[in-house]
Amino acid sequence: MFKMFVLIGLSQMWLGAADTSVFAVTSIRPHAPDDNRFLVRPPVNGQFTAAGTTAKFVLMLAYDVQETQVVGGPGWFATEKWDIEAKSEGPRHSIEETRRMLQNMLEERFSLRLHRETQPRPVYVLTVAKNGTKLKAGEPGKSTNVQVGGSSINVQNGELARMTQLLATVLGRPVVDRTGLTGTYDFSLQWDDAPVKEGGVPGLDVPGAPGADHGSIFTAIQDQLGLRLEPERAPIEVIVVDRIERPSPN
Repeated sequence: MFKMFVLIGLSQMWLGAADTSVFAVTSIRPHAPDDNRFLVRPPVNGQFTAAGTTAKFVLMLAYDVQETQVVGGPGWFATEKWDIEAKSEGPRHSIEETRRMLQNMLEERFSLRLHRETQPRPVYVLTVAKNGTKLKAGEPGKSTNVQVGGSSINVQNGELARMTQLLATVLGRPVVDRTGLTGTYDFSLQWDDAPVKEGGVPGLDVPGAPGADHGSIFTAIQDQLGLRLEPERAPIEVIVVDRIERPSPN
């Protein structure tokens, strides 16, 4: 059965200040094996909701890193799925504050311990192609929606940072943005072949769409978006997982 990974409503705006760095209420339950949902509402305004997500993907959102920047962890870390509902009380919270709440949740409920290192890695550098970008400017103040299939990415009003994070899972390498582009954009990208099959997102088990002459992801990104991916080697900060355990009971 086809499943869609959905990032819903990531607002670029934040209001007020938070008094706490922990969620007031957190529920974590094993995802039902017969439930085909894979939905994630990114951490924003002291709220986080996910269905069918992995602990590895939650860590990526909490620390705002690409999948290829996460090193270590047991086998279940990237395969076992969880339903998570976390909410805060009080004033509005920024995205950064909400991410810190998510980091604390991982530390408290999953016993996460980690450290950071800088390692030389093969990367792909994202630049603007010779004839210029084909990205369409997004609508200021509108929330960001991202949908990812096995061989497609659709972004509404998103920063390029969202796309580089998703591209890294498909390419199997970190993606460094050197486009110089700022602001938000609307765009769709479809491809027939990529280094990592079926999207590469941890926990996302989505078959790629049948070939439709979109070409490889390297060709598609240039033809459809006016961007270019070039291989390089660069120092990249990575998160090394020293310890993580299955979550404690609610």
